[in-house]
Amino acid sequence: MASLISDVIKDVFQEASQKKITLTPDNYHTLFCAAAARRGLSAMECKKLENYISKLDQSYQNELKKMNVRNIDELFAFISSRLNRANPTDITKISLAQTMLLKRILHAINLLHNTKAKDLANSSISMLDGVISVDSLNLIRDRWFDFVSHFDDNYIKRLEKYGIKQSDDIESIISKIEKFKDNSKEQDLKYLKICDLLIAALVPSIAPSADDDIAAVSEHLRQDPALLSSPAMEDDIKRCILKRVRLDQNEIKHKIAILDGILNSLNTQIQDFATTLLDNGSMVDSAIFDMDSITSIDDYNTIKLKLQNTSNSLRSEIKAMGSKLSDDSKVINNLKERVKELEEMIARANIQKDEITGLNNKSSFEMELASIEEANLKYGVDYAIMIIGINGLDDTSAKYGANAKDAILSTMAKIIQNRCLNGEFIARTNTDEFVILVANLDTNGCVNLAQMMLNDISGYKFRYKNEHIIVGASCGIAIRSSANNQTDMIQRANLRLKSARSEGLNCIKAI
Repeated sequence: MASLISDVIKDVFQEASQKKITLTPDNYHTLFCAAAARRGLSAMECKKLENYISKLDQSYQNELKKMNVRNIDELFAFISSRLNRANPTDITKISLAQTMLLKRILHAINLLHNTKAKDLANSSISMLDGVISVDSLNLIRDRWFDFVSHFDDNYIKRLEKYGIKQSDDIESIISKIEKFKDNSKEQDLKYLKICDLLIAALVPSIAPSADDDIAAVSEHLRQDPALLSSPAMEDDIKRCILKRVRLDQNEIKHKIAILDGILNSLNTQIQDFATTLLDNGSMVDSAIFDMDSITSIDDYNTIKLKLQNTSNSLRSEIKAMGSKLSDDSKVINNLKERVKELEEMIARANIQKDEITGLNNKSSFEMELASIEEANLKYGVDYAIMIIGINGLDDTSAKYGANAKDAILSTMAKIIQNRCLNGEFIARTNTDEFVILVANLDTNGCVNLAQMMLNDISGYKFRYKNEHIIVGASCGIAIRSSANNQTDMIQRANLRLKSARSEGLNCIKAI
């Protein structure tokens, strides 16, 4: 027994040293009891607190358990507070004061502009105005606990469109809403100015009038300029711009066709006129020849001379006219050649789609790249370029043929398009590469978008003539704001793609 107590004492000193506890009597008692319990030593001194508590009323014992009383001093403090509260006069005063305080709190809640809280506060006040009992107070407490448990302030989220994410002050919420309305008015004015410019831009430059779709979109914008922020309106505007371009192109074709017809008709008429003049000249020569055989009458000599002079003059005029018509014919032929060149130029301008995939081709990509770079320089619109390369396409073509390669390219294009739902520009610029221009998307956003595309590609079962073909892709990404210029951005994207391809399938490298 003595040895066990000695071990307990050693434990106390060791724990005090490790935890740097000053060994006051209270601290020593606490550490000793804990060490004794660990070694299974039952010490009467350590059970005094439990013995004292066991002699109290059960309600006090329950209360002490909740308060986690740890020593005799805390026990006596508890008993003293209960004895001091036992004064009936003080208890009555405190009870009245607490009731009045509770009523004031309920009146304050009544002013907070919350219907459910207001109704519950009025109900609680009515109960407090009646006979107050423990049961009535418990009922009020439970109702408020239920109110707090089921209170849902998610309606505040509906205010996010006014710039209010979270606020505990109604006055500040109202101030923010008023400020938002003022900003909305300014924004509406900006939208209105932009709408005027946009509507003017949608009007065809050459075609006599816009079609119904362009007119409808323009009218919608006039009625509600805020529609500019709508993704649906953005798609409509893009479609109308393409229609406007087609209307102008068709009008040019129509006018060129009319000019071509006029030139052909004019050329034919000139040729017919030249032929007629030559025929008439021949007829005059024939008449003169016939008159040469009639020389017996003097009057005929005079007529002969006149006809000869007329013939010579007519022949000279015909010769000059023929020379002039020949020159005009050359001019007309030159005009026809120029018209043909213009038609070919228009036809080439219309070919902006890749034949195999239906995506934009390299020419249209370069035009879009110039346009978005201009927006970057003028308005600070940041953008990214994503280059997705198909791995092993040449090997696939060599093994399965060109048709298999085309089938893979076409399927890849559809997979990429299915992930580009926010107006991203997609083009096929190389045999095995797709380029995507993305506006206002940071590096992480681009990587996430590329990862979804590569996951879709790697998960797709490519089959050609019952042959399963394994297809993988890699991606290089560059952000315009991270590059010195546009050329530098494209070079960085290509270098990232090269690095990604060297590391294997479905690899993404970004900067």
